[in-house]
Amino acid sequence: MTRAAARIYVARVLGGANDDKAWDLAEEALVRAASDWQTAHRWEAYLKDTSDGFVVTSCVFTGLSPTFAAPSAGSLDGVNIGQAVAGTGVTAGTLVSSYTRAADGSVATVTLSTTPAAGTVSLTFTGDIPIIAGVRDYNAPTDMASPHMAELSSRPSWPIEFIRPRYWNKLTGGSTTPGTVDAYTLFNSVSPTTQQKGNLRLRVYRIPAQADVMRSTYYRAINATADPLDIPDDYLYTFHDYARGLLVLTKRAMDDPAGYLQIAGNSLQDAKTDDAENAEDEEVRLISQMEVGNMDRPLWNNGQFDLFYGQ
Repeated sequence: MTRAAARIYVARVLGGANDDKAWDLAEEALVRAASDWQTAHRWEAYLKDTSDGFVVTSCVFTGLSPTFAAPSAGSLDGVNIGQAVAGTGVTAGTLVSSYTRAADGSVATVTLSTTPAAGTVSLTFTGDIPIIAGVRDYNAPTDMASPHMAELSSRPSWPIEFIRPRYWNKLTGGSTTPGTVDAYTLFNSVSPTTQQKGNLRLRVYRIPAQADVMRSTYYRAINATADPLDIPDDYLYTFHDYARGLLVLTKRAMDDPAGYLQIAGNSLQDAKTDDAENAEDEEVRLISQMEVGNMDRPLWNNGQFDLFYGQ
C-alpha cells in the first residue's frame, strides 16, 4: 500500500480522509505505529542475514587515492576491514584495507586495497563479516534492529549465540583469552548525546585465534517512512488499524490533555518492560518444593529440586 493510501485509510476513522491536518496526524500515527511494531515483537518477515551484502551510492574518487569519504552520515557504518568491494572502475579482488571514525563514532572514510578510477560510483560490499585473528570488535549491519544468531564459515553447523557479556564472564572466567569464537554481543561505544543514530558494533567471544568469516542473521529495522509501507501484506490492515487506534488516542489527548498523562505513563512502562534485562537475582537458581507450590509431597526426601521452574 502506498503511503498516501495509508494516510487516507488511517485518517478516515476521524472523517478526515480529505483533510490536510488529518493527513498530518495520520502520518504521525503511521510513524509511531512502526516504532511500536518494531519493539513489540521480533517479526519473522524482517529476519535476514548478511549474505547479499549492501550497496553504498555516490562514492567519490579522485583517481589519485584509494580513500573516499562517506557520501552521507552513517552510510559506511556497516563496513569492515577485509570485505570485498566491487564497482565501476574498481579492480577485481579489491578489499577494504582500513577506515577512520568521526567524533560521533560513525565511519568517516574508507581506504581500499587498490585505487579506483576517478569518478562517482556505487560500491557493493560483501555483507559477511571477515573475522581477523586478535580482533574482537566489528561493525554491525546498519539496518540491524535486534540479533538472532550467527555462524562461522569454518563451522557452518555450529551456531554462534547472542549472549550478555556478564554471562560469558561467569561461564568462562574472562573474555581476554584467545580461542574459538563461541558467542557474540552488541554494544554502542558512543554516547547518545553525541550520536543520534545508534552505531551498533559486534563483539565476539573469545578473541579470535584465527581468521574466519561470520554470517550474521538478524531482524532488520522497519523503515518507518518507506513508500510503499514496509509492512508485510499479511499484517497490512492489522497494522493500519493499530495506527488508527493511535490516531484516536491522539485526538482524545487533544480534546482532553489531562487524559494523555495515563497514555504517556503506559507508554513509558511498555518501553521499560521491553528494555528490561534479567537482574542478577532473577537468574537460574534452585527452586524449593514450597515455591513450586506442590504441597502434596513432603518437603524432605522429595527428589531433585526443579532448577528452572518459573524462569
